[in-house]
Amino acid sequence: MEQKAAKTANKSMTKTKTLLGSMKKSTVWEDAQNEEIDPPQTMNLRMVGHSFPPGSQPFIPMVKLNPNKNLTFPSCGPNESVYQTLQISNTSDTPVYYKILQDSTNTFKAYPAYGLIQGKSFGIVCFEFNPRQARNFNFSA
Repeated sequence: MEQKAAKTANKSMTKTKTLLGSMKKSTVWEDAQNEEIDPPQTMNLRMVGHSFPPGSQPFIPMVKLNPNKNLTFPSCGPNESVYQTLQISNTSDTPVYYKILQDSTNTFKAYPAYGLIQGKSFGIVCFEFNPRQARNFNFSA
């Protein structure tokens, strides 16, 4: 009877070890879950997409610029910055994505250089003029 109890105890110890082994794994997992972790950061991603077949444009965005032709910057000296703003109005219901090409000499810069303007809304782009030398400049964005 004692031998039977000892065998049963050995079997139960083996089961306990096995259970403890698996419990140890789950405990490590639980510890990792309970560990204090910084929450994820939220960020806005600007994305553009459509589901229209190639070549079709059933919804053409309508944009108005103000001023509509040219931005004229006041005179300034070398390494001085002057600024002008441009209003981009979206008069349609379709969101408009814009991207302004940057000047390779960094004389002209646009802030923000790209963006998404929702329908029936507008966006403002600020242009910076910072010449490196005194002369006339002209740049198309």
